[in-house]
Amino acid sequence: MADVRYLKQRRQGWYFQLRVPADIAPRWKGANPLVVSLKTRDLSKAQVDRWPLVAHYVARFEVLRGTRQWTPEEIEKHAESAFNAALQEYDEHSLDDDTLGLVIDHEADRIEGGKLSELEEATAWARVYAANGRQAALRGEVYQRPHGFGRLRVDPLTLQPVAHRNTKGKGASFAEVARRYIEETQRDARAKLTEQTKGQYEAVYRLFDQWAEQPTLDAVTRATAAQFLDTVAKLSPLWGRSPETKKRTFADIFKLYGGGNRGLSNRTIGRYATSLGLVWKWATDRGLCADVNPWSRQHRKKGDRRNTEKLPFTDSELKALLAHSKPDARPLRSNTAAAMNWVMWIAAYTGMRLNEVCSLKVSDLKREEGVWFFDVTNAKTEAGDRRVPVHSAILKLGIRDYAKGLDGEWLFPSLKPGGPDKKRGWYMSKAFGTYRRKLKVIRRDDTERDSIDFHSFRRSAIACLENARVPQSEAAQVVGHERAGITFGTYNPEGMHLKALREVVEKIGYKGLAGRA
Repeated sequence: MADVRYLKQRRQGWYFQLRVPADIAPRWKGANPLVVSLKTRDLSKAQVDRWPLVAHYVARFEVLRGTRQWTPEEIEKHAESAFNAALQEYDEHSLDDDTLGLVIDHEADRIEGGKLSELEEATAWARVYAANGRQAALRGEVYQRPHGFGRLRVDPLTLQPVAHRNTKGKGASFAEVARRYIEETQRDARAKLTEQTKGQYEAVYRLFDQWAEQPTLDAVTRATAAQFLDTVAKLSPLWGRSPETKKRTFADIFKLYGGGNRGLSNRTIGRYATSLGLVWKWATDRGLCADVNPWSRQHRKKGDRRNTEKLPFTDSELKALLAHSKPDARPLRSNTAAAMNWVMWIAAYTGMRLNEVCSLKVSDLKREEGVWFFDVTNAKTEAGDRRVPVHSAILKLGIRDYAKGLDGEWLFPSLKPGGPDKKRGWYMSKAFGTYRRKLKVIRRDDTERDSIDFHSFRRSAIACLENARVPQSEAAQVVGHERAGITFGTYNPEGMHLKALREVVEKIGYKGLAGRA
């Protein structure tokens, strides 16, 4: 029997027909049922053409219910605007091929992280496509503008709506429960998961749901859980970095990334087990499944943290990065390279975060009590808003003369905002990575990941303070951490005065460089 769902034949032509759900019918403005001519007499063509209409109207129903904010058509309009804006941005900043590659890598990482809304993901794809177009233009090639940016609502192979299938057991669908769990964790802004953690959870849930073929909770046993963890342990740690991963089946992912010399670390496998176990715990508390958690006691022995964590720079690495990159108090050109010299030295001798340094304004370099300091505001945490005395090494390099020679608002005017949050340190982070690797300042850990990055300047400064026996409460006020305990934090909320803070900052120094402690 032919599949005529959502179809109705009138005379010899085919029409799409859909009844508006009862719960939103009172708010629906239009005909009910919906009837749209498909303008064909061919049943097979009508069967194909109905699914985009199903997706369109289901999305509109979801908007009325409040379960989504935008319809696919609205998302496409926003993404189209983002595409055009990105092309203009890349042209105005004269981005070269290498920088465009960094943009593509960044947006791909955001998409693969699984933490973006439909609108955000479509906008991220728009920036990727715009970067591709810009690269083609630089090569003198014609680039075909994309026809769409949003997530697929209809499977291009089965021509069926994209939906989770409940193929095992009779209980609650894992995918649905996992979605509800994530929504619950994000309900209270004061207790919600960080976006990074949320994205990690969602990636694991998607991977398990595909591997287990859309199971119900009651169909997953301890043996199933162990088998999944044993299987994914063979995946390369890079399996999730491709923006195509979301569109691939588990079989495709394993074919591309499984069975290599490197697999997932035991720490990562344990994180997978923990995140999956949280779904079962949440479901059990709500009576959605039996009080049996198949993911408990599924963790593997963890490796030595010293072999896998990010580290400070060594003295030789700092010398390679800084000794031949001293800032110019009166640079001939205001560009990223000139700014990077100042940014590196300031970070190394204050412990300030990358974006804190890059976001400094000329007016943030101040003097009180005879002490020059950077006035850090709008930091990532409340404790991050602080006054950081300028190290004598930075003063000797001529930071005051440099600031006097500037006409505009920003201390580093050549730095342009970038990334989804428009941070002034975004392009600098990419440029520093390229600069560091060019100097061969690379240190691989046991998982072949680089153990050092720009944040290693901050780690190095903190290491200097600890080696100088600086009390943790004092170091915290310089680097912008919360002060532990109530003695100082509660009874002296203003913290140390500037002269005392300057004494702490002057403890930062490195072998072979200015300001050695």
